[in-house]
Amino acid sequence: MSTTLSGRYQGLKTAPIAGYAELDLRIDIDQRYANSPVMNRVSGDFYQIFRIAFPGFNVTWRTYLESWIVDSPAVTLSENQAEITGSVRFWKGTHPTTQIRILIPWSDPNGVGPAQVTFTAASGSSSTYLCDRKSDCFRDLNLEIDVCKSVNIEPLLPSYDTHSHPIRPPDLPQRILTIEESYCETGIGVAINPDHTVIDDGNSNFISWSPAELHDAMEQHFSKYRGGWPKWEMWGLMAGTFDNPNVGGIMFDAGAIYGGAGEAPERQGFALFRNHSWFNNLVPGAPATQAQAWAMRHFLYTWVHEAGHAFNFLHSWNKNRPDALSWMNYDWKYDQRNGPNSFWSNFRFRFDDEELTHIRHGDRASVIMGGDPWSSGSHLEDPPGIHSQVDGQAPIELLLRSKEYFEFMEPVSIELRLRNLLPNLPLYLDTRLNPEFGSVIIHIRRPYGRMLMYAPICCKLATPRITVLMPLIEGVEGEDRYSETISISYGVYGFYFDEPGEYLVRALYQGSGDVLIPSNVHRIRIGRPLTKEEDRLAQDFFTYPVGMSLYLNGSRSPFLAKGADVLEDVADQYKGSYLGAKAAMTMANSYSQPFFRVRENILYEEFPPDPEKALALTDPVLTLFKKDTAKSNNLSYHQLVRSRTENLVALGKDAQAKKEVATLRRNLAKRGVNLPVLQELDDFVASI
Repeated sequence: MSTTLSGRYQGLKTAPIAGYAELDLRIDIDQRYANSPVMNRVSGDFYQIFRIAFPGFNVTWRTYLESWIVDSPAVTLSENQAEITGSVRFWKGTHPTTQIRILIPWSDPNGVGPAQVTFTAASGSSSTYLCDRKSDCFRDLNLEIDVCKSVNIEPLLPSYDTHSHPIRPPDLPQRILTIEESYCETGIGVAINPDHTVIDDGNSNFISWSPAELHDAMEQHFSKYRGGWPKWEMWGLMAGTFDNPNVGGIMFDAGAIYGGAGEAPERQGFALFRNHSWFNNLVPGAPATQAQAWAMRHFLYTWVHEAGHAFNFLHSWNKNRPDALSWMNYDWKYDQRNGPNSFWSNFRFRFDDEELTHIRHGDRASVIMGGDPWSSGSHLEDPPGIHSQVDGQAPIELLLRSKEYFEFMEPVSIELRLRNLLPNLPLYLDTRLNPEFGSVIIHIRRPYGRMLMYAPICCKLATPRITVLMPLIEGVEGEDRYSETISISYGVYGFYFDEPGEYLVRALYQGSGDVLIPSNVHRIRIGRPLTKEEDRLAQDFFTYPVGMSLYLNGSRSPFLAKGADVLEDVADQYKGSYLGAKAAMTMANSYSQPFFRVRENILYEEFPPDPEKALALTDPVLTLFKKDTAKSNNLSYHQLVRSRTENLVALGKDAQAKKEVATLRRNLAKRGVNLPVLQELDDFVASI
């Protein structure tokens, strides 16, 4: 048979009661499109139809009910029709055992369908739908891509000839891949709005985008549109440079005016940074050199990868599939496990089979933008890798530590420390330890035993930051380790430490090459509210605006103004406590730098830096860190003084800046901080 059956069908219920229910049907049993693998699945979504009659016209809409899937259906082909049967598996809820029978007629003049779909429950009751074939794609998506004026140059979007670079699979079919074509092969019909809004980012004071400014820009974008979420809408921004210039792309798991991360909708937008070195060799038209072909290939890869996150895709190694030849893997990570150029020598420009099954046939709520939280499902059972243990002597130690007791509502930060355990050899490790970069996964057990994987708001695609950790020589500690403090209070699932009681935290480091290192299990206790006033304050504190402000380390976006107000009140009301100190540090960071907003497609400096306000907020914090000599405060104390130094220098108070750094150096020396850190502070003082 030459007719293609696979694709999307849609139709109304015909029996036992006609017209008040609808089925979106996805059939994936034969080749629907070139270079598109067959997953051998049937799936669908049920909707209920509603109508209201007004004088002269009617209003009709539908409401999504639930999704289902048939794994490995039986297919019987005859001369002019196909019969598909199998057992229906519902994604949620309790259902009786249900069988499906689909009859699809075809004829050369009239094409395929309609499909007659019958569901029969174990009780014998049945329902039937009649569905017309709508598309050879399983789902459709609208994508708007806007661009900053500073990078409004060709090419705006990728177009890659798969044979333009010699490093490729020898039998790779030659074709031109764009964002649309790449996703069409995946099974998603992507329509890109041809009109690209140009954002004027030519303000002379503007240098790079911060997470808070990108979040604010996306909030403004989606606030323009009416209609509720979820929906098949995505926004992409091609910007110039991120605050961390190593980042080439970032996905936001934050919502628009209707909500935000930890509060639906989620998985709506992403950004690509055109000034990244990956794209230096981009040229309009066909590449003439291997370097130009490499740049265009990576341009396509970054667009498809970041959009993939919005479909609820984690990185390949986050799913225990580090050798997956997928858009969601990192080429350099794969090469470090399998040899130089091995990724592009074998990559066929596709998602892996598990990802294709998800994006085509997964529960609608976990695929559609604004549906279930990013990485949904990982909170329902033990997350992948949580029980990993080292058998034998590992060359690397991953240590989690922090103070063990946190005040109620106090933001929780932990130190992650990598250490070289080899006696004679240096280790070259990727030391980007923030989970946003994908090299570290953090698991949290809450007081009543529920297991959560900490899912960050943002996902950043960046070049690795390789640090040499030297072997421990003659007992001199410092160059054998690397530490970073990570805030884990707020993420995709909201506040992770919002209940009093005992928490257990564990991390997995998935570094360069074939590396998987579990950490120790770190115990944290969250205190109880001491007064009725604290208990009442929690109602305002554990909210989306406060959580996002904490996650972004301060934001002056009007969308988060309520959160900023709460944090400033907490900083003032709880001076001398760590709850007040962390609120003050968060707000001080937002005052330490300018905040830019897009208004009428022009980037304005909405708020200039206010170093005096930042210093006033952190004066009590500095006093607290000087008095409390606990080692768990060392990194935060160091970070605070560095931040205050920038504000003091901005005000021309160089002498006071040097004095504060010298005091920091003296206090850290008393607390036994390693010599390389002290030497770095000496150099820093000299540079002021």
